[in-house]
Amino acid sequence: MRKLALISMTGLLALATIVVGGEEKAKPAPVVAVPDEDAQQALNAFKEAFKTKDVGAQQSAVYDLHDVPNDLVIQQLAKLLKKGKPEVRNVAAMALGGQGHNTARAGKTLMTSFERNYKHDLVIAATLDGWRELRYLGYWPKLEKCLNDDRNAVSIRAIDLIGSNKDFRPIFILMKMYKEAVPKGSSWDTGPEVTVDTGASGDADQRAAEAQWRANNAGGGGGGGGGGGGKKNMRNLAQALRRCMKALSGEDFDTYADFEDWLVENYVMVHRTIAMQEGKDADAAARRAKGELPDFRAKIENRRRKAEEAAARKAKRKAKKKAS
Repeated sequence: MRKLALISMTGLLALATIVVGGEEKAKPAPVVAVPDEDAQQALNAFKEAFKTKDVGAQQSAVYDLHDVPNDLVIQQLAKLLKKGKPEVRNVAAMALGGQGHNTARAGKTLMTSFERNYKHDLVIAATLDGWRELRYLGYWPKLEKCLNDDRNAVSIRAIDLIGSNKDFRPIFILMKMYKEAVPKGSSWDTGPEVTVDTGASGDADQRAAEAQWRANNAGGGGGGGGGGGGKKNMRNLAQALRRCMKALSGEDFDTYADFEDWLVENYVMVHRTIAMQEGKDADAAARRAKGELPDFRAKIENRRRKAEEAAARKAKRKAKKKAS
């Protein structure tokens, strides 16, 4: 039996802050593929273990392949993503996150299942986790669909993926989301403890159980294999956005105005970085951004002035009403 600390969505994502919003650490060592002979042995063991009808044991067998980087393993995991229970497909997606010896192929394999599995919260959450571990950037612009999703299990994981990958391409979409979601203050919540038992044994059971729990509890509302999940929890979304922008900018933005001020100051750098991530001419993008910056700054200043004037008129009406 795998004993895990159960925390609410905010608590789970607070743990992710260590990775996403903490101090930048040295890049991990490159993943090296194991020899085909070793991979084939692991696949034979997987096929034998997978014969059981116990879903938990099947999950354990699948997740064992996470630590066997090889193209033969990617091929097997791709097959699992096309069929079977969502509870197995989501672990297959997570196992692909360990295939960093061939990031392009593993990332594309997850992309091919993206639309097919989109209605399943578990599988999509695990797909986003897989891309995050792989540091795969080929998900854009399809990831925009996830940012607009009403399921926290999807939208919040997508935001964390962007922060983890330091992906500046969606920054103007994040800016709009920030204006709607980010309050002036917030805090993390934690919850009770729970036990998770997949029915398998050994350390593989523990790892698969944890992987399953992470995907199953990826967001507030929803869960299971269906397309539910209800409306976004805006408080949780706000925390994810703040965490993401801390990863991109290195700063904490308590308000939308803080975000705007930073973007004005770093407008040219942002466009240069976007161009580099899109494989375009970074110098040309920087020159265009430098020319656009005065209008961008003026637009923000004009909006703020109008907001201040509107607030002053409202306060005046309120004072007049109170006096009468």
